[in-house]
Amino acid sequence: MAIAELQNKYIPQDNYFYRRYYHFFIIALMALILLMLSAIGVVLVQILHRPLPVFTAIQPDNKKMTLTAFSEPNLLPDTIIRFASKAATIAYTFDFVNYQKQIEEAHSYFTDAGWADFLSSINVLIDTVIKNQLFVTGVVYGPPVISNQGPLPGVDYAWRVQIPFLVTYQSANTQTKRKFYVVITIVRVPTSTNPQGIGISQFVMV
Repeated sequence: MAIAELQNKYIPQDNYFYRRYYHFFIIALMALILLMLSAIGVVLVQILHRPLPVFTAIQPDNKKMTLTAFSEPNLLPDTIIRFASKAATIAYTFDFVNYQKQIEEAHSYFTDAGWADFLSSINVLIDTVIKNQLFVTGVVYGPPVISNQGPLPGVDYAWRVQIPFLVTYQSANTQTKRKFYVVITIVRVPTSTNPQGIGISQFVMV
């Protein structure tokens, strides 16, 4: 609709001032709308394309060091070793009464495939524990080491940890201790699965 038609429709014929300047008002309003849209566009561009913040640390010699952010958790060797040691201890601490609940506590440390393999590997042990009414306790008795690490076929990155492990089997009358090496393979997993971003894909006792 033309400005003249809008004037005839909304402004009385005898209102000379408004009829004369109405088109200036419309033009100013349109310019204001365009200005607002431009401002919104500039803000959106700045939000979508703003650079990531840069973090720095001060070294002992007072020099600045840029800290680089990673999309994956930054996993130090000590973190991997603690994770593996804790998982092994939890997985091998249970008794003939509460074994289901106790073993389940280790579930969050495993990948789905790793958990299925682990449960399959301890089926015979669980039968023995129930039959002989045993208490099983596993502890790390020596320093664990990362024996190998790096990418594997179909795997982004993996760590293999060897843990000297002592398992005690105790009943009402007897106690037996056996030493093993637990060999654990750890791979990256989504942080939604494990907050630390890792999980056990293989758990072997030798």
